[in-house]
Amino acid sequence: MRVTNGEKQELKIICDIGILMTALSVGIILRALAGGIWGWVFLGIGILCAAASGFDLIQKIRGARPKPAAGTPGSEDFPIRELVLLDEKDKPLKAWNLSGRTALIIGRKNQDEEVDIDLGDCEYSALIEPQHAVLNFSEERWYLEDISQENGVRIRKAEDGMNYRLTGRPCRVGAGDVIYIANTKLLLT
Repeated sequence: MRVTNGEKQELKIICDIGILMTALSVGIILRALAGGIWGWVFLGIGILCAAASGFDLIQKIRGARPKPAAGTPGSEDFPIRELVLLDEKDKPLKAWNLSGRTALIIGRKNQDEEVDIDLGDCEYSALIEPQHAVLNFSEERWYLEDISQENGVRIRKAEDGMNYRLTGRPCRVGAGDVIYIANTKLLLT
């Protein structure tokens, strides 16, 4: 049986309500049973747990509104629609539509392996491996992962203009980021 994100969210809200009610009840009961200073301590702990649970509950209810899918009008999270190959002067040479895709292998096509984004006709194709990088769409966001053996992948983040080398784990990417594979530039738009 597959559980949807909406059902998970409902279950989390129900659990928070249960925690809130239990924390208050236990605090009140322990206050009555223990009496004295320890009774007040138990009541205080119960109230703190209930407050934390209540805060979490409010956050979940506020976030329970359905979010538009990435790439659709109204979405705010990385509205990436295309991957654009750029020349040395940042002029577009070629573009790949990412709509409806969940995973794309970037590399150089050969007789043994297919790729989704073929960079075999680029100037620096000799430095590009058959399977060099992968773009994955997960939980309404795009992630880039370096799967090359030798030459690596770098990314220039739009948010800070800094260049980063990918190492060992996927990196979340957004519109405006530039991917460097060898000296080949790919812009996410």
